[in-house]
Amino acid sequence: MHEDLNMENGDLIRIWNEGNQEILKDRRFERSELEAFLKPKVSKATLSLNLNIFVYMAVQLAAMVLIGFDLYGYRSNPVMLKVLIPMFIVCSFFFSYGVFLLSYIWQFNRGDFDLVTAINRKLKAYRRHYEAWMWIGAVSSLFLSFALNTLIDNDQGTFRINRPVFFAVICLLVIFFIYGVQKIAQFIAVRQIRVYLSDLQNDALEGSHRLEKAKRKYLVVYLIIAIILTITFIWGIIKATST
Repeated sequence: MHEDLNMENGDLIRIWNEGNQEILKDRRFERSELEAFLKPKVSKATLSLNLNIFVYMAVQLAAMVLIGFDLYGYRSNPVMLKVLIPMFIVCSFFFSYGVFLLSYIWQFNRGDFDLVTAINRKLKAYRRHYEAWMWIGAVSSLFLSFALNTLIDNDQGTFRINRPVFFAVICLLVIFFIYGVQKIAQFIAVRQIRVYLSDLQNDALEGSHRLEKAKRKYLVVYLIIAIILTITFIWGIIKATST
């Protein structure tokens, strides 16, 4: 059967989707075959990372809107203005960095690069620029939470934190938690991309075959972890905003 697999890309996709990856794992392919087959898989693996950039850009926009309301509400409070104005400036910088990061990554989707080169450059971006973005996303979420809390608890232009030490600890925990969630998602996506890159370089689908088996094996584990992390995140936000 292995000897008869001189197939078009459509046949390769059909065999793969039918769950018959076993008969493909030891076969050597033409580079064009693999590029056509793996390009959608690479795009799918990078989708979650790119969506994460959009999500936290939306968080930054929401934070800037709420901070704008806060600036008006605390216009007679010089202490709060010294906090809110820098927050607004930092959020604007964060949003600009998100625009830069998206444009930087999307340039590798143009036809100017072969798939191997595009993947290598994307991996470099996800290793450097995206690492900074994950911390930015965590801080942006904290800014949004703080801006919402100060808007709701505005007492005639004043805002009081009853337990500042506890509040600071919760803020740090929220930042590290949100960063951790993003780091797990990044690790999973980058691992997949590296497997696809290895297959392209080796003209084979051995890595993709192992990855497919691992996906099915650990899907339930990932789901349980996601539920636990989500519950923990919600608890942290409630604690931080109710302090």
